[in-house]
Amino acid sequence: MGDVYTFGPTFRAEHSDTARHLAEFWMIEPEMVFAELTDVMDCAEDYVKFCLRYVMENNADDIEFFNTTVDTSLKARLMNIIETPFTRLTYTEAITIIEEHLRDKKIKFKVKPQWGDDLGSEHERYLAEKVFSGPVSVYNYPKSFKAFYMKGNEDGRTV
Repeated sequence: MGDVYTFGPTFRAEHSDTARHLAEFWMIEPEMVFAELTDVMDCAEDYVKFCLRYVMENNADDIEFFNTTVDTSLKARLMNIIETPFTRLTYTEAITIIEEHLRDKKIKFKVKPQWGDDLGSEHERYLAEKVFSGPVSVYNYPKSFKAFYMKGNEDGRTV
């Protein structure tokens, strides 16, 4: 079968260190047989871009209103997301980039990340907004803080 997905309510019971994660929400779950990680990232990127194109075309008046009254760079940012490939980097690359940028004394984080710590919201936003100016997919996280069922990598340290 092709084009199989579910869309339904989800309950998340694990502990979260951020108020940004909901315990209950609706989630779309595409089922992709024989998919590799790059296939999953491609699917997610395509879906986000499809949704944004749809909104830009079918809700143009609303987008124009928000672009005029709330955020004058909204349309440009949305078009940038649609037109530019998402950045993909490993967790190790993300940590390295942040560490390099921390050498500039003007850049400060509440929590200085180091390899083995989860990336916080401030680190994720910095990568997306300041370094890459668009969406970023980070993969190959340390297994120490990811779910037990995630597929391990050959290095034995990341999933």
